Amino acid sequence: MKKKIILSVAILIFFIYGVSKWSDYREKNLTDVLDSAHIEKVSFKHLPLKDDMGNYNRQITDDATLQELMNFLSQYKVQKVGDRDFVSEYPDEQFQFQLEYQDNSVTMPSLIERNILLHEMSQYEITNGPVDHEWLRGFLKEVGEEA
Repeated sequence: MKKKIILSVAILIFFIYGVSKWSDYREKNLTDVLDSAHIEKVSFKHLPLKDDMGNYNRQITDDATLQELMNFLSQYKVQKVGDRDFVSEYPDEQFQFQLEYQDNSVTMPSLIERNILLHEMSQYEITNGPVDHEWLRGFLKEVGEEA
């Protein structure tokens, strides 16, 4: 009887772990990964910056503009590919953001090059990319406010 209980618990733990991993690595909408419904401010670096690479120098705080950015990002699907492990080969195709949420938490994802999104310490591949960098660059240039 004890062996059956131990075996049942072990199978249950293995099943829960497997479902958790599957959920973590399945394809998701980019805005779901970013938890976009709770974002109240987006700060970003207008690149290229030569002297001041450490500072976010532009921001978006207007609700309608934030919604337009999230609508653009919502067209992309991402899939977690593991831990952060990326070397840049196309510096002109980089966007670095700081997202501030309603609960005062902050995350700093970077959209790097043709189809990679780094989010905290996990790396996601954009599965239906590449990202329309020209649209994003023009949008950020047009709507970004001085920080």
